[in-house]
Amino acid sequence: MSKARKKFPYPRRRFLRGLSRWLGRIILPIFFRIEFRGMENFPRKGPVLVVANHVAVMEAVLMTVYTPWQVELIGGSDIPNEFFIGIIIRSYGFIPVRRGRMERSALKHAVDVLNQEGVIGLFPEGGTWNIGRMRPQTGVAWLSNQGNAPVVPIGFGGLQGALGAAARFKRPRLVMNVGKPLPPADIPVGTAKKNALESYSQQVINAIHQLVPEEERRQVTIENERFELEATVGHNGSGWENPPAELRIDHPSGLSRFLHNGVILKVYQKNLNRDVTALQEIAHTQDPAEIAAAADRVLDYLENENPYLLTYRFGGPEADNMRKGVEELRELARWAEKTDHNLKIVPIRKYYSLIEQREVVQTEQERFENWM
Repeated sequence: MSKARKKFPYPRRRFLRGLSRWLGRIILPIFFRIEFRGMENFPRKGPVLVVANHVAVMEAVLMTVYTPWQVELIGGSDIPNEFFIGIIIRSYGFIPVRRGRMERSALKHAVDVLNQEGVIGLFPEGGTWNIGRMRPQTGVAWLSNQGNAPVVPIGFGGLQGALGAAARFKRPRLVMNVGKPLPPADIPVGTAKKNALESYSQQVINAIHQLVPEEERRQVTIENERFELEATVGHNGSGWENPPAELRIDHPSGLSRFLHNGVILKVYQKNLNRDVTALQEIAHTQDPAEIAAAADRVLDYLENENPYLLTYRFGGPEADNMRKGVEELRELARWAEKTDHNLKIVPIRKYYSLIEQREVVQTEQERFENWM
Protein backbone atom coordinates (compact mmCIF):
# COMPACT_ATOMS: atom_id res chain seq x y z
CA MET A 1 0.00 0.00 0.00
CA SER A 2 1.50 3.35 -1.05
CA LYS A 3 2.01 6.15 1.42
CA ALA A 4 -0.40 9.08 1.35
CA ARG A 5 1.17 12.16 -0.15
CA LYS A 6 2.29 14.63 2.48
CA LYS A 7 0.70 18.04 2.03
CA PHE A 8 2.86 21.07 1.35
CA PRO A 9 3.18 22.97 4.65
CA TYR A 10 1.60 26.40 5.09
CA PRO A 11 2.51 28.74 6.62
CA ARG A 12 6.22 27.92 6.77
CA ARG A 13 9.46 29.64 7.75
CA ARG A 14 7.33 31.78 10.03
CA PHE A 15 10.12 33.45 11.99
CA LEU A 16 12.30 34.31 9.00
CA ARG A 17 9.42 35.49 6.85
CA GLY A 18 7.86 37.44 9.70
CA LEU A 19 11.19 39.12 10.39
CA SER A 20 11.71 39.97 6.71
CA ARG A 21 8.23 41.53 6.50
CA TRP A 22 8.88 43.61 9.62
CA LEU A 23 12.29 44.76 8.44
CA GLY A 24 10.93 45.47 4.97
CA ARG A 25 8.30 47.83 6.30
CA ILE A 26 11.02 49.74 8.15
CA ILE A 27 13.71 49.78 5.45
CA LEU A 28 11.75 50.19 2.20
CA PRO A 29 10.27 53.64 3.05
CA ILE A 30 13.81 54.92 3.68
CA PHE A 31 14.82 54.24 0.07
CA PHE A 32 11.47 54.54 -1.73
CA ARG A 33 8.39 56.75 -1.70
CA ILE A 34 5.64 54.13 -1.77
CA GLU A 35 2.04 54.97 -2.60
CA PHE A 36 -0.70 52.49 -1.72
CA ARG A 37 -4.22 52.40 -3.10
CA GLY A 38 -6.99 49.87 -2.52
CA MET A 39 -5.39 48.04 0.41
CA GLU A 40 -8.91 47.56 1.79
CA ASN A 41 -9.60 45.21 -1.15
CA PHE A 42 -7.54 42.43 0.40
CA PRO A 43 -9.90 39.73 1.80
CA ARG A 44 -9.68 38.99 5.50
CA LYS A 45 -8.49 35.43 4.89
CA GLY A 46 -7.66 32.88 2.24
CA PRO A 47 -7.77 30.93 0.13
CA VAL A 48 -6.70 33.66 -2.26
CA LEU A 49 -4.40 34.18 -5.23
CA VAL A 50 -2.50 37.47 -5.35
CA VAL A 51 -1.35 38.31 -8.87
CA ALA A 52 0.55 41.24 -10.35
CA ASN A 53 2.49 42.62 -13.27
CA HIS A 54 6.20 41.84 -13.31
CA VAL A 55 8.92 44.09 -14.72
CA ALA A 56 11.56 43.81 -11.98
CA VAL A 57 12.38 41.88 -8.81
CA MET A 58 10.83 44.57 -6.59
CA GLU A 59 7.25 43.41 -7.29
CA ALA A 60 7.89 40.21 -5.37
CA VAL A 61 9.43 42.21 -2.52
CA LEU A 62 6.47 44.58 -2.24
CA MET A 63 3.99 41.72 -2.55
CA THR A 64 5.52 39.71 0.28
CA VAL A 65 6.14 42.71 2.56
CA TYR A 66 2.82 44.56 2.25
CA THR A 67 0.25 41.83 1.58
CA PRO A 68 -1.48 41.31 4.97
CA TRP A 69 -0.72 37.59 5.19
CA GLN A 70 2.23 35.33 4.54
CA VAL A 71 2.46 34.83 0.78
CA GLU A 72 3.74 31.59 -0.73
CA LEU A 73 5.28 32.64 -4.02
CA ILE A 74 5.46 30.56 -7.18
CA GLY A 75 8.64 31.40 -9.03
CA GLY A 76 10.67 30.28 -12.00
CA SER A 77 13.61 28.00 -11.35
CA ASP A 78 14.75 27.73 -14.97
CA ILE A 79 17.15 30.67 -14.71
CA PRO A 80 19.55 31.16 -11.77
CA ASN A 81 19.33 34.52 -10.05
CA GLU A 82 22.20 36.90 -9.59
CA PHE A 83 24.24 36.24 -6.46
CA PHE A 84 22.80 38.69 -3.91
CA ILE A 85 19.22 38.39 -5.12
CA GLY A 86 19.60 34.61 -5.18
CA ILE A 87 20.56 34.54 -1.50
CA ILE A 88 17.47 36.54 -0.53
CA ILE A 89 15.13 34.42 -2.64
CA ARG A 90 16.51 31.14 -1.31
CA SER A 91 16.22 32.40 2.26
CA TYR A 92 12.56 33.34 1.87
CA GLY A 93 11.74 30.22 -0.16
CA PHE A 94 9.21 29.70 -2.93
CA ILE A 95 7.47 26.97 -4.90
CA PRO A 96 9.80 26.42 -7.87
CA VAL A 97 8.51 25.85 -11.37
CA ARG A 98 10.50 25.20 -14.54
CA ARG A 99 8.64 27.41 -16.96
CA GLY A 100 7.61 26.02 -20.31
CA ARG A 101 6.65 22.56 -19.10
CA MET A 102 3.86 21.02 -17.02
CA GLU A 103 5.05 21.15 -13.40
CA ARG A 104 2.58 18.86 -11.66
CA SER A 105 4.38 18.92 -8.31
CA ALA A 106 4.39 22.73 -8.20
CA LEU A 107 0.69 22.87 -9.03
CA LYS A 108 -0.11 20.28 -6.35
CA HIS A 109 1.89 22.24 -3.77
CA ALA A 110 0.02 25.42 -4.66
CA VAL A 111 -3.37 23.69 -4.38
CA ASP A 112 -2.27 22.33 -0.98
CA VAL A 113 -1.63 25.90 0.19
CA LEU A 114 -5.03 27.07 -1.05
CA ASN A 115 -6.77 24.09 0.60
CA GLN A 116 -5.26 25.28 3.89
CA GLU A 117 -6.85 28.72 3.34
CA GLY A 118 -3.42 29.99 2.35
CA VAL A 119 -2.23 32.69 -0.02
CA ILE A 120 -0.40 32.08 -3.29
CA GLY A 121 1.45 34.90 -5.05
CA LEU A 122 2.31 34.69 -8.73
CA PHE A 123 2.83 36.71 -11.88
CA PRO A 124 0.51 35.37 -14.60
CA GLU A 125 2.47 36.87 -17.52
CA GLY A 126 5.28 34.63 -16.33
CA GLY A 127 8.26 36.93 -16.53
CA THR A 128 9.82 40.33 -17.08
CA TRP A 129 10.82 39.94 -20.71
CA ASN A 130 8.18 41.74 -22.76
CA ILE A 131 6.50 44.14 -20.40
CA GLY A 132 2.73 44.01 -20.67
CA ARG A 133 2.78 42.08 -23.93
CA MET A 134 3.34 38.45 -22.96
CA ARG A 135 0.66 35.86 -23.51
CA PRO A 136 -1.21 35.19 -20.23
CA GLN A 137 -0.41 31.83 -18.69
CA THR A 138 -3.43 29.72 -17.69
CA GLY A 139 -1.94 28.49 -14.42
CA VAL A 140 -3.64 31.24 -12.43
CA ALA A 141 -7.07 30.22 -13.80
CA TRP A 142 -6.45 26.54 -13.14
CA LEU A 143 -5.34 27.20 -9.55
CA SER A 144 -8.28 29.51 -8.90
CA ASN A 145 -10.66 26.85 -10.16
CA GLN A 146 -9.05 23.95 -8.30
CA GLY A 147 -8.63 25.85 -5.04
CA ASN A 148 -11.94 27.74 -5.29
CA ALA A 149 -9.86 30.85 -4.67
CA PRO A 150 -10.67 34.46 -5.61
CA VAL A 151 -7.96 36.43 -7.37
CA VAL A 152 -6.70 39.79 -6.10
CA PRO A 153 -5.03 41.78 -8.91
CA ILE A 154 -2.25 44.26 -8.16
CA GLY A 155 -0.80 46.85 -10.51
CA PHE A 156 2.69 48.01 -9.62
CA GLY A 157 4.26 51.15 -11.01
CA GLY A 158 7.66 52.82 -10.98
CA LEU A 159 9.57 49.57 -10.61
CA GLN A 160 11.77 49.64 -13.70
CA GLY A 161 15.15 51.09 -12.72
CA ALA A 162 13.98 51.73 -9.17
CA LEU A 163 16.75 49.72 -7.48
CA GLY A 164 19.43 51.67 -9.30
CA ALA A 165 17.79 54.96 -8.39
CA ALA A 166 17.48 53.88 -4.75
CA ALA A 167 21.17 52.97 -4.69
CA ARG A 168 21.87 56.59 -5.71
CA PHE A 169 19.61 57.79 -2.83
CA LYS A 170 17.03 59.31 -5.17
CA ARG A 171 14.05 57.73 -3.35
CA PRO A 172 12.07 56.78 -6.45
CA ARG A 173 8.29 56.70 -6.31
CA LEU A 174 6.67 53.25 -6.30
CA VAL A 175 2.96 52.54 -6.68
CA MET A 176 0.99 49.54 -5.41
CA ASN A 177 -2.62 49.57 -6.64
CA VAL A 178 -4.79 46.73 -5.26
CA GLY A 179 -7.96 45.91 -7.17
CA LYS A 180 -11.20 44.28 -6.11
CA PRO A 181 -11.08 40.46 -5.94
CA LEU A 182 -12.26 38.49 -8.95
CA PRO A 183 -14.49 35.51 -8.10
CA PRO A 184 -12.96 32.02 -8.44
CA ALA A 185 -12.59 30.73 -11.97
CA ASP A 186 -15.58 28.73 -13.17
CA ILE A 187 -15.97 26.37 -16.10
CA PRO A 188 -19.57 26.71 -17.30
CA VAL A 189 -21.37 23.59 -18.45
CA GLY A 190 -20.88 23.07 -22.15
CA THR A 191 -17.74 25.23 -22.30
CA ALA A 192 -14.40 23.72 -23.26
CA LYS A 193 -12.10 23.75 -20.24
CA LYS A 194 -9.17 25.21 -22.19
CA ASN A 195 -11.27 28.06 -23.56
CA ALA A 196 -12.70 28.85 -20.12
CA LEU A 197 -9.27 28.94 -18.48
CA GLU A 198 -7.79 31.09 -21.25
CA SER A 199 -10.72 33.51 -21.01
CA TYR A 200 -10.37 33.82 -17.24
CA SER A 201 -6.59 34.29 -17.51
CA GLN A 202 -7.11 37.12 -19.97
CA GLN A 203 -9.63 38.66 -17.60
CA VAL A 204 -7.00 38.58 -14.85
CA ILE A 205 -4.39 40.17 -17.12
CA ASN A 206 -6.82 42.92 -18.08
CA ALA A 207 -7.61 43.63 -14.42
CA ILE A 208 -3.89 43.90 -13.60
CA HIS A 209 -3.16 46.22 -16.51
CA GLN A 210 -6.00 48.54 -15.54
CA LEU A 211 -4.28 48.97 -12.16
CA VAL A 212 -0.87 49.81 -13.60
CA PRO A 213 -0.35 53.61 -13.65
CA GLU A 214 -1.64 55.03 -16.93
CA GLU A 215 1.66 56.54 -17.99
CA GLU A 216 3.29 53.10 -17.78
CA ARG A 217 0.45 51.36 -19.61
CA ARG A 218 0.98 53.78 -22.47
CA GLN A 219 4.70 53.10 -22.53
CA VAL A 220 4.12 49.55 -23.74
CA THR A 221 1.49 50.32 -26.37
CA ILE A 222 3.14 49.99 -29.77
CA GLU A 223 1.73 48.73 -33.03
CA ASN A 224 3.07 46.96 -36.10
CA GLU A 225 6.35 45.88 -34.53
CA ARG A 226 8.64 44.05 -36.95
CA PHE A 227 12.28 43.11 -37.19
CA GLU A 228 14.68 43.20 -40.12
CA LEU A 229 18.35 42.39 -40.52
CA GLU A 230 21.22 43.48 -42.73
CA ALA A 231 24.18 41.07 -42.92
CA THR A 232 27.22 41.83 -45.06
CA VAL A 233 30.81 40.61 -45.23
CA GLY A 234 34.04 42.41 -46.07
CA HIS A 235 37.54 41.26 -47.03
CA ASN A 236 40.81 43.24 -46.96
CA GLY A 237 39.17 46.63 -47.30
CA SER A 238 37.40 45.71 -50.55
CA GLY A 239 34.04 46.97 -49.33
CA TRP A 240 30.95 45.21 -48.01
CA GLU A 241 28.90 42.69 -49.95
CA ASN A 242 26.24 40.06 -49.37
CA PRO A 243 27.36 36.70 -47.94
CA PRO A 244 27.43 33.66 -50.24
CA ALA A 245 23.90 32.53 -51.06
CA GLU A 246 24.24 29.28 -49.09
CA LEU A 247 25.24 31.24 -45.96
CA ARG A 248 22.64 34.00 -46.00
CA ILE A 249 20.42 34.40 -42.95
CA ASP A 250 17.10 32.71 -43.77
CA HIS A 251 15.47 33.73 -40.47
CA PRO A 252 16.40 37.43 -40.26
CA SER A 253 13.38 38.56 -38.24
CA GLY A 254 13.99 35.94 -35.55
CA LEU A 255 17.69 36.76 -35.28
CA SER A 256 17.01 40.50 -35.20
CA ARG A 257 14.37 40.09 -32.51
CA PHE A 258 16.77 38.01 -30.44
CA LEU A 259 19.55 40.60 -30.79
CA HIS A 260 17.19 43.45 -29.95
CA ASN A 261 15.97 41.77 -26.76
CA GLY A 262 18.55 43.07 -24.31
CA VAL A 263 16.97 41.19 -21.41
CA ILE A 264 17.71 37.81 -23.00
CA LEU A 265 21.33 38.71 -23.53
CA LYS A 266 21.61 40.13 -20.02
CA VAL A 267 20.29 36.81 -18.64
CA TYR A 268 23.00 34.95 -20.53
CA GLN A 269 25.70 37.40 -19.46
CA LYS A 270 24.83 37.87 -15.78
CA ASN A 271 22.55 35.06 -14.62
CA LEU A 272 24.01 32.23 -16.69
CA ASN A 273 27.59 33.53 -16.67
CA ARG A 274 28.05 33.04 -20.42
CA ASP A 275 30.00 35.68 -22.29
CA VAL A 276 27.79 37.03 -25.08
CA THR A 277 29.39 40.48 -25.24
CA ALA A 278 29.91 40.15 -29.00
CA LEU A 279 26.13 39.80 -29.45
CA GLN A 280 25.30 42.56 -26.98
CA GLU A 281 27.60 44.90 -28.89
CA ILE A 282 27.13 43.39 -32.33
CA ALA A 283 26.58 46.81 -33.89
CA HIS A 284 30.22 47.53 -32.98
CA THR A 285 31.72 44.04 -33.43
CA GLN A 286 33.06 42.79 -36.75
CA ASP A 287 35.26 39.97 -35.42
CA PRO A 288 33.57 36.76 -36.67
CA ALA A 289 35.42 34.55 -34.16
CA GLU A 290 33.91 36.46 -31.23
CA ILE A 291 30.45 36.43 -32.80
CA ALA A 292 30.61 32.67 -33.50
CA ALA A 293 31.76 31.91 -29.95
CA ALA A 294 28.96 33.99 -28.41
CA ALA A 295 26.33 32.38 -30.66
CA ASP A 296 27.67 28.96 -29.73
CA ARG A 297 27.21 29.74 -26.02
CA VAL A 298 23.61 30.77 -26.64
CA LEU A 299 22.83 27.59 -28.55
CA ASP A 300 24.66 25.29 -26.13
CA TYR A 301 22.41 26.41 -23.29
CA LEU A 302 19.27 25.98 -25.39
CA GLU A 303 20.30 22.55 -26.66
CA ASN A 304 21.76 21.02 -23.50
CA GLU A 305 20.30 22.76 -20.45
CA ASN A 306 17.05 24.62 -21.02
CA PRO A 307 15.29 24.17 -24.37
CA TYR A 308 12.25 26.08 -23.03
CA LEU A 309 14.03 29.37 -22.36
CA LEU A 310 12.63 31.03 -25.49
CA THR A 311 9.61 28.80 -26.09
CA TYR A 312 7.89 29.78 -22.85
CA ARG A 313 8.28 33.49 -23.44
CA PHE A 314 7.69 33.79 -27.18
CA GLY A 315 5.77 30.67 -28.18
CA GLY A 316 7.04 27.72 -30.20
CA PRO A 317 7.12 29.17 -33.74
CA GLU A 318 8.84 32.43 -32.78
CA ALA A 319 11.31 30.67 -30.47
CA ASP A 320 12.20 28.33 -33.32
CA ASN A 321 12.61 31.31 -35.64
CA MET A 322 15.00 32.96 -33.16
CA ARG A 323 17.02 29.80 -32.56
CA LYS A 324 17.45 29.09 -36.26
CA GLY A 325 18.54 32.67 -36.83
CA VAL A 326 21.27 32.32 -34.18
CA GLU A 327 22.36 29.02 -35.76
CA GLU A 328 22.66 30.69 -39.15
CA LEU A 329 24.63 33.56 -37.65
CA ARG A 330 27.03 31.07 -36.10
CA GLU A 331 27.60 29.30 -39.42
CA LEU A 332 28.12 32.57 -41.25
CA ALA A 333 30.58 33.75 -38.58
CA ARG A 334 32.51 30.46 -38.70
CA TRP A 335 32.83 30.80 -42.49
CA ALA A 336 33.94 34.41 -42.18
CA GLU A 337 36.58 33.42 -39.63
CA LYS A 338 37.99 30.68 -41.88
CA THR A 339 38.07 32.90 -44.96
CA ASP A 340 39.43 35.99 -43.17
CA HIS A 341 36.29 38.09 -43.66
CA ASN A 342 34.77 40.67 -41.34
CA LEU A 343 31.07 40.67 -40.52
CA LYS A 344 28.68 43.58 -40.33
CA ILE A 345 25.38 42.64 -38.66
CA VAL A 346 22.74 45.36 -38.40
CA PRO A 347 19.54 44.33 -36.55
CA ILE A 348 16.67 46.73 -37.23
CA ARG A 349 13.51 47.15 -35.18
CA LYS A 350 10.55 49.10 -36.55
CA TYR A 351 7.25 49.92 -34.89
CA TYR A 352 4.55 52.55 -34.68
CA SER A 353 4.63 54.46 -31.39
CA LEU A 354 1.18 55.31 -30.03
CA ILE A 355 2.85 57.76 -27.66
CA GLU A 356 4.74 59.72 -30.30
CA GLN A 357 2.21 59.01 -33.07
CA ARG A 358 4.93 58.15 -35.55
CA GLU A 359 6.88 55.31 -37.10
CA VAL A 360 10.08 54.52 -35.17
CA VAL A 361 13.17 52.87 -36.62
CA GLN A 362 15.51 51.78 -33.83
CA THR A 363 19.08 52.50 -34.81
CA GLU A 364 22.25 50.69 -33.86
CA GLN A 365 23.24 53.42 -31.43
CA GLU A 366 19.82 53.47 -29.73
CA ARG A 367 19.95 49.69 -29.40
CA PHE A 368 23.42 49.80 -27.87
CA GLU A 369 22.47 52.50 -25.38
CA ASN A 370 19.44 50.50 -24.23
CA TRP A 371 21.79 47.91 -22.69
CA MET A 372 23.77 50.40 -20.64
